[in-house]
Amino acid sequence: MGLLQHRSAAEMRADEEAEAQRIAEEEQRRRELVESSLGAHIRRCWESAKMARQSVDNRMLDCLRRRKGEYSPEKLQAIRKEGGAEIYMMLTATKCRAAAAWIRDIMMPANERPWGLEPTPVAEVPDAYLAPLASQIRHQAAEMQQQGQQVDMAALAEQAREQLRQAAEDAAREATERHEELISDQLAEGYWDEAFEAFIDDFVTYPAAFIRAPIFRRVPELQWLEGWRPVKGETIRPEFERVSPFDMYPSPDATSIDDGAFIIERARFTRSQLNQLIGVPSYSEDAIRQVLDQYGQGGLRDWLWSDGERAELEGRGHEWLTPGETIDGLIYSGGAQGVTLLQWGISPDEIEDPLAEYEVEAILIGQHVIRVRINRDPLERRPYHKASFQPVPGSFWGQGIPELMADVQDVCNATARGLVNNLAISSGPQVEVYEDRLQPQEDPTDIYPWKIWRTKASIETGNNPALRFFQPQSNASELLAVYEQFEYRADESTNIPRYMYGSDEAGGAGQTASGLSMLMESANKGIKDAIRHIDRGVLRRVIEALWLHNMQFSDDNSIKGDASVVARGSSAMLIREQTNQLRQQFLQLTANDYDMGILGHDGRRKLLESIAEKLDLPGLIPSEEEMQKNLAQQRQDQQAQLQMEQAKAEAEAAEKQARAREANADAAQTEAETQQSQQMAPLEAQHLLAEIAKLITETRGRNDGGTGLEGTGQAGRVPGREASGGTAQGGARGMPRQPGKVPRTR
Repeated sequence: MGLLQHRSAAEMRADEEAEAQRIAEEEQRRRELVESSLGAHIRRCWESAKMARQSVDNRMLDCLRRRKGEYSPEKLQAIRKEGGAEIYMMLTATKCRAAAAWIRDIMMPANERPWGLEPTPVAEVPDAYLAPLASQIRHQAAEMQQQGQQVDMAALAEQAREQLRQAAEDAAREATERHEELISDQLAEGYWDEAFEAFIDDFVTYPAAFIRAPIFRRVPELQWLEGWRPVKGETIRPEFERVSPFDMYPSPDATSIDDGAFIIERARFTRSQLNQLIGVPSYSEDAIRQVLDQYGQGGLRDWLWSDGERAELEGRGHEWLTPGETIDGLIYSGGAQGVTLLQWGISPDEIEDPLAEYEVEAILIGQHVIRVRINRDPLERRPYHKASFQPVPGSFWGQGIPELMADVQDVCNATARGLVNNLAISSGPQVEVYEDRLQPQEDPTDIYPWKIWRTKASIETGNNPALRFFQPQSNASELLAVYEQFEYRADESTNIPRYMYGSDEAGGAGQTASGLSMLMESANKGIKDAIRHIDRGVLRRVIEALWLHNMQFSDDNSIKGDASVVARGSSAMLIREQTNQLRQQFLQLTANDYDMGILGHDGRRKLLESIAEKLDLPGLIPSEEEMQKNLAQQRQDQQAQLQMEQAKAEAEAAEKQARAREANADAAQTEAETQQSQQMAPLEAQHLLAEIAKLITETRGRNDGGTGLEGTGQAGRVPGREASGGTAQGGARGMPRQPGKVPRTR
C-alpha cells in the first residue's frame, strides 16, 4: 500500500499561488524576450527599408508636386533667379483626374459588381455518391421491364450520375450567389468604397498604391432591447483601409507583396484605437496599457526627412506647429523560421515544426510589441494589396502618370513661362534713353501721353536723340504651336486622350461618330491594361481573402462551397456597352408571337429585368413570383371578362328573341284583323246600299208629297246631305269616319 501525504488547505493554497506566480513570471519573461529580440529585429528591418527607399521617396514627392502643380524647391529657386513668370501648367493634374474618373466609372458601376464567384465545375461524380440512389435505379428498371421496355442499367446509372452532377452544380451556384451577397454586405459595411476611391487616386499618382484588407476590428453596434430601447453593443467585422505609399516600406529584395523578406507599414494610432484593441485576441493588454501610460498624453512622433514636405503638399503643414497626440507604430509582416520564433519568445504551443517557415504579424510601438501572431492564412498571403499604373518588371515600384509624362510637363511648363514672359515684353515698346540730353529734372521712367521732354542742345551732347522707341518681337505663335504639339504628346505618353474627358479637339477621324468610336476603342486598350493590374493585384486578392475567411469562420453552411474569384473590371468595359446594345436589339427582334412562344413570359421577364437593371431602374420589373401572381390575376380577369361578355351576348340574344316573338304576334294580329275586315266588307257594303236605297225612296216620297223639287229654304237640297256647318243627321247618315269601319244601324 502506498502512503498518502497529508497537506493542509493553507499549504495547497500557497502552492497554487506559487504556481500562478511562476506562470506570470514566465509570461513576463517571454514578453520581455519578445520585446527585446523581436522588437530589435523589427527596428533593424525598419532601418534597412528606410535606406533602400530614399530614392523612391524623392520620386513620390515629385509625383505629388506635379499632381499639385508646384515646382520643386530647387527648380523654383532657379526660376526666381532668372526672373519672370512662375506659371505651372496643370496637365498632370488633368490627366490624373481624367484617369481616376475613368477607372471609377469602370470599377465602381452603379448596379453591378466588378467581381464575382464562380463555382468549381463538377467534372465527375464518384460511385460512392450513387449508392443512395441504387434502390431508385432498380425501381425505375423494374417499372421499365413491366412496361415491356429494354433496360440498360449502365445508361440508367449514367443518367442518375448526370442528374446528381447537375443538382450539385445547381446547389453550388446557389451557394456562391448567397456568398456573393454576404461579401457585398461586408464590403459595404467595411467602408470599401471610401478606401477604393482613395486607392484609385494613389494609383494614378504614385509609383504604387496600397490597400490593407481585411482588418478585423471590434466596432460599436446599435442593438435593440425589448420595447425598442437602443443599447450600444460590439461586433467584430472586416474593414478596409487605403494605405499611403509614403507609409509602406518593403524589404530591399522585394518585387511584390508576398515574395520579400518582410513589409512594414508605418501607422498612426489614437488613444481610442488602442483602447479598442484591449481584449482583442492576439493583442497584449499589458503592453497596450504601458503604451497608453507612456505616450498617452504627449503622443509619439517619429519624424522622417520627407514628412515635412509631404505634410505641406497634403495640406497638413500645421502638424509641425502642433505636438499632436497620435502615436506612431510599425506594423511588421514577415517570415521567420520556427527556431527564430522560439528564440523571440513565441509560445511553443504555436510552433508545430521548429524548422518550418512561418508568417508573423507584429506591431511595435516605441519599445513595446503590442501584438504578435502567426499568420494562419492557408496561402500565407500578407494582408496588403498593391497595384501600379505601369508596372516595372522585377521592381516593387512601378510608374505613375506624373512620371510617364514628366518630360512633356517640363517642356510645357518651360514653353508657357517663355510665352508669358514674351507676351509681357512685347506687350509695349521698349525705350532707349540718352540721359546726357535730358535736363536734370526729367525722370526717364515717368512716361505718359502728351508729355513734353526738356532736353539739352545737341551741340553739347551730339546728334543722338534723347529718346528712342522700338517694339520687341512677339513669338507667341511659335510658342503656342510648340505647346500644342507637346500637349498632344501627353496623350500618347499616358494613353489618356483629350477627347475621352470631353475635349472637342479630336480632329481627323474624331470628326465623325464612327471615327470617334474607333478612337475611343483604341484608347480603351491602354486603360484596360491599367485596370487589369488592379484586378490581379487588389480586387481578386481582397475577395479571395473575404471568401476564405467566411469559409473558415462563418456559421452559415448555406454559403459554403468551392468557388473561384473572377475579377471582371478589365473585361466589363469591353462588353458593357456592346451587351446593352445587343440586349436592346434582341428585345426588339423577339417582340413577336412566335418568339414569345419560345421564350415564354419568364424569359421575357429576365430580359426586361437585365435591361432595366442597366438603366438604373430597380424594382420596375416584377419578380418571378409577382409575375406568376400577375399572370394568374390576368387570367382571372380575362375569364371574368369573357363571362361578362358571354352573359351580355346571351341577354342580347334573349332580348332579340323576345322582340322577334312580339313582332310575330303583332303581325299575326294584324293579319287576323285584315282577314276579319275582308270578311266584313261585303256585308257592310250591302247594308250601306240598303240604307242609300231607303233614303232615296224616302226622299222621292217627300218630293212627291210637296210643292216640287224647286222651292225655297232647304227643300231643294238632297236629303241626307248636310250644310257646310254640319248637322247631327249628317254625322249619322254620312260616310264612315274610319277606313274599314262601317257604322252599324239597328
